[in-house]
Amino acid sequence: MPRIFSFAVVYLAMTFAWLGVASPAFSADRHRLVGRWSVDVSRLAIPDPPRSVKFTLEPAGEDAYHLTVDIVYSDGSQAHGETTFKPDGSAARGEGEGNTDVDVVSMTMPNERTLVMGAGYKGNPTSTRVWCLADDGQHMTETIIRHAADGTPYTITNTWVRQ
Repeated sequence: MPRIFSFAVVYLAMTFAWLGVASPAFSADRHRLVGRWSVDVSRLAIPDPPRSVKFTLEPAGEDAYHLTVDIVYSDGSQAHGETTFKPDGSAARGEGEGNTDVDVVSMTMPNERTLVMGAGYKGNPTSTRVWCLADDGQHMTETIIRHAADGTPYTITNTWVRQ
């Protein structure tokens, strides 16, 4: 069963780097996604959804953030992933237990309400993710773009609730 969580290569950030354009980043005290979040698992349109998915974004020093994700699958098994990154599109190591498709991440924060995130595994991209804060400040939408085995892209949308 494919895992619902993976970091993915951020094509936008890579494009900024390739073009020599700096991607915007916001200081930790201004970014509105900082905090603890939980996916609304009742809205997941997948067979055998996980029991819970938790996401924590917190400041980690000057212009850096620490992101952790904890998943409890339906069978009780768990996965944990984390990274410390600068939101400038540069590569950062992704680490985790129970997660088999992450070893590098790249992230940007194009404004105070959006996090663009991605990663790769063994030199290959896995997906792109964009989190956008809702107007109420208590919900965010995650859009995930992945590719089927034949290369066809598909999109998944998740709803998160601030804890």
